[in-house]
Amino acid sequence: MAQAAASTCEICTGGPGEHYCQQCDQLFCGNCKLSHLRAKSCKNHTFVSGRDINQEEKLLCTDHMESFLFYCQDCDTPVCRICSVEKHSRHLMTDLTKSTKKIRSELAKDIELKETTSRQNVNTIEKYTKAYREEVKVVIKTITEEGNYWKKLIDKKVEGFVKLVQDEEQKALHNMSSVIKVHRKDFENCQQWQKNIKEMESIADVLLLKKLKKLKVDVDNIKLKQVSERSSVSYGNKTPLGTEIDSLFGELQFKEGKALLEKTENQQNTRPKESQKRYKYVCGVCGNEQVVTNEPIEYRYSNPVTNDTYFRASSD
Repeated sequence: MAQAAASTCEICTGGPGEHYCQQCDQLFCGNCKLSHLRAKSCKNHTFVSGRDINQEEKLLCTDHMESFLFYCQDCDTPVCRICSVEKHSRHLMTDLTKSTKKIRSELAKDIELKETTSRQNVNTIEKYTKAYREEVKVVIKTITEEGNYWKKLIDKKVEGFVKLVQDEEQKALHNMSSVIKVHRKDFENCQQWQKNIKEMESIADVLLLKKLKKLKVDVDNIKLKQVSERSSVSYGNKTPLGTEIDSLFGELQFKEGKALLEKTENQQNTRPKESQKRYKYVCGVCGNEQVVTNEPIEYRYSNPVTNDTYFRASSD
């Protein structure tokens, strides 16, 4: 949907959005406007200057100057009473207010669930970190006491073991610190989204729907993972069998927590949306282009409810 502050073409996303199509509710550059008017289904579309669009006008249907009452699920757009009959008669329609309330409720539940999960992840990592550091202290104490028993003869070996444990500790703590930052960021994002949803209460449904759908994309992009096993360290004493230094000491064992360095899906989706692939589809009934970001589907798609057919026109 065209935005009042948009400055770029919504089709090629490169040229200036100087032309606004009243039927498609989209901004076009000069080249995309010419291509649009060449299509049979769009040859009678009317354009106005993109600079003249007022955000308040979007509260009414530009064709009939009526309030939006319904939400067309097939075309993903609000429609007025007349448009629901003339342009969307075979499409799946729902009440605009109910649709907005439904997506708002679903978003709130999704954010709340992810906030709870991310908070639990943070708490788990903090608990693991504390337990691991306690284990490190116990291991170092045990090694030091055993080394003191053998006095100067084994001081060098003791220092080697302690250094090894401390080096592994630093690696493990650095690892845990990196992971906890990711989960804490998820937690903070959820809190901010909850605040945003609360601030949207006074916005009109047609504008609120757009904002909620955009927020839903951001929420869906975060795929939370449960925290797996933590790193651990232990030291097993053994009875010396001879005078060799190596035989006087036990064996250090390090267990690294699984998947602590694994990339989470929300990290993989941090590319700017401008760099994500965009797919354009044409409705086989109304001829309107539908632009879908980063959602490739089959070349032909038929809606089993409305029997509408979509074809992929091109991909940017």
